[in-house]
Amino acid sequence: METKEVKAKTRAKKGESTNRLTTREKEVLTQLCAGLSNTEIALEMNLSPRTIEAHRARIMIKLNIHHMPGLVKYAITNKLTSAEI
Repeated sequence: METKEVKAKTRAKKGESTNRLTTREKEVLTQLCAGLSNTEIALEMNLSPRTIEAHRARIMIKLNIHHMPGLVKYAITNKLTSAEI
């Protein structure tokens, strides 16, 4: 029997995990990858910083990625952001 972690990794390899993120989560991920803080994203999106923290936590849970470098790699791989600085 496969564990949730194995299933999540399998989905990520197949590119299915991109569809699991909501439009808002994708927007937050893009802003995080651009180097903005939770507060800066909140101001730009007219939300509270706590809401951004919640989105960030859900993104990490859904993708089973628990650090920013992994999220950046995921976003670049799935064309949610570019590697340009």
